Amino acid sequence: MKRVNRRKSKFLTYVLLVFFAIIALLPLYYLVITAFKSLEEASTKATMWPQSFALFENISFVLHHPDYNVSMMFIKTMFVFLLKTAGTLLTCSIVAYGFAMYKFPGKNIIFFILLSTMMIPGELLGIPIYEFFVNTGLKEIAYIPLWLSSWFATDVFVIFMFKQFFMNTPKPLIDAARMDGASEIQIFFKVVAPIHKPVFVTVILLYFIGTYNDLYGPALYITRQSDWLMANSISIFENLYRSGSSSYLVPWNYVSVACLIAMIPEVIMFSFMQKQFMESVSGVGIKG
Repeated sequence: MKRVNRRKSKFLTYVLLVFFAIIALLPLYYLVITAFKSLEEASTKATMWPQSFALFENISFVLHHPDYNVSMMFIKTMFVFLLKTAGTLLTCSIVAYGFAMYKFPGKNIIFFILLSTMMIPGELLGIPIYEFFVNTGLKEIAYIPLWLSSWFATDVFVIFMFKQFFMNTPKPLIDAARMDGASEIQIFFKVVAPIHKPVFVTVILLYFIGTYNDLYGPALYITRQSDWLMANSISIFENLYRSGSSSYLVPWNYVSVACLIAMIPEVIMFSFMQKQFMESVSGVGIKG
C-alpha cells in the first residue's frame, strides 16, 4: 500500500513539473513560431501555429536592415560587460574577503547596513546619478555611466555571495600560506580565489545576462543610435512602422527574429557555464 501511494505521489509530482515546465516554455514557443509568420499574420492574428512560412525572409530582412549592425552592437555590449564584470569581480571579492576573514570593530553592524542598502530601489538614485554624469561631461564617453560604479564594490548581492563562499575556506590552507611568507594579496589570488572558482564563474554569467538584457541603462545614457547595445536593437524593429501616432503597426515577426538572434550568445554562455553555476547556487548559504 505504501509503495502504491509512493508511486502515485511520484507520478503527481512529475505531472505538476511537466505542467509548470510547459507554462514556463510557452512564451519561448510563441516567440519561435512568431518568427515563422509573415508580417500580415504576425501583426493581425494570434495563432498558436504559423499559417505561413516566412522565417528565412524575416531573417534576411533583419540581418540586412541598415540600422541593425548586430556584430558591432555585440562588440560594444561585450566592451561594457568586460569592464563591469572586471570591476565587480575585483572590488566585490576583495571586500567580501575582508568581511569573511578578518575581525574588526563594528563588522557585523557595517555588513548589516551594507545589506540594508539592497532595500533601496535603484530608481531613486537614477536622477542624481544622471545629473552627475551630465554635469561632469562623462555621459557620452566610452559608456562610462554603464560600468564606472562597478569599480567601487557597489553590488551588495555579489559581496554577500562571495562572503558566503569565502567563509568556507579551510583555515589551515590560509595559515600555511602565511607561514610560507605569502602576503594577504597573494593568499587571496593564489589560494582563496582558485578554490572558489564556481562563484566567480557565476558572477560572470549573471553579469553577462544582466548586461546583455539591460535596457534601462543604455536607453537612459545612450542617445546616438550608432552606439546602441544589443538590448536597444529590438526597438529598431518595434518602431519600424511608427509614424508618430499612438497607434501603429508592430512587425512582431521581425521583433521575434531579432530577439532570437540576441538570445544565441546567452544560450551558448549558459551551456558552457551551467555546471559551475549550479555548484555555486547550491553552495550559497551553507555557512552564514
